[in-house]
Amino acid sequence: MPEVPTRTAREFGSAVPSFIEVDGRRFSVQVGTPGGALEVDTSTGERVRLRRWSFEEHLRALDRHASADEQGLRFDTEGFALDVLRDSGVPAPLGEELAPVALWWATTGGYAPGSEVQADGWVRAGSVRARLRPWTFAERSKALSESLTPSAGGGQELSLERYLRAMLSASVVALEPSGLQLTMLDGATTAALLDVAVALNNSGERDEDRRMKAADADSQKLARTTLRLCKALGWTPSQVWETPAAEVDRLLALLEVAEPSAPASAPVRRAPGLADHPDAVVIQVED
Repeated sequence: MPEVPTRTAREFGSAVPSFIEVDGRRFSVQVGTPGGALEVDTSTGERVRLRRWSFEEHLRALDRHASADEQGLRFDTEGFALDVLRDSGVPAPLGEELAPVALWWATTGGYAPGSEVQADGWVRAGSVRARLRPWTFAERSKALSESLTPSAGGGQELSLERYLRAMLSASVVALEPSGLQLTMLDGATTAALLDVAVALNNSGERDEDRRMKAADADSQKLARTTLRLCKALGWTPSQVWETPAAEVDRLLALLEVAEPSAPASAPVRRAPGLADHPDAVVIQVED
């Protein structure tokens, strides 16, 4: 997921701060009960109320303000923040002043920043605990197929909302408190879960992956060795590459013993013809 650049907050005082600092700007705020709203004092003396940003709004806003092309991923932080303010009915003239705190509120919700993998394998993210698993190739392929729509230019556009919703539905196995569903989450918890799910499902590019794209003899040898061990042991490529080199050597030696190379086949002998007879005279006719 795209990161919100330079949007970090420093809390002052108690666990529920009365002041936060975002991008060098200090805001006087009042955080309500968990799941409640955020009240912010403006420079005009007016106090505005930012309601809790929701799961649905978070995904829809990402779909509107995040885009990808051959240049990479772009995220319109200002547009996203203005959506948060409009969602709470904040007057438009206050948009520029409150955009930083609105973005902070939508992506952190006043919780401890980020997510934490706990000892029991669960993840603490925002207001919930979650257990996740990587999605399968089939699940990802289906999600991608269902998230692509024809564009005006003849290409295809990706619906980030549908794609991320499918990723979370596949990867989030369980939520606590019991009975909680994804659509009931607030936006900040959604953002934390998305960070975990994307990291879990993104294999990243290893050095071995880059080597596979080369066409030299060493790369071809690595590919053949990797596939041979995967077939023999039921492993994934990553398991092969992460095995100590000495153990790979032993495995290959065992395979040579257990699966000896097939003997070279004898050349096929043809039936003797008339020209093979010892008394035959061969006359060659040329044009």
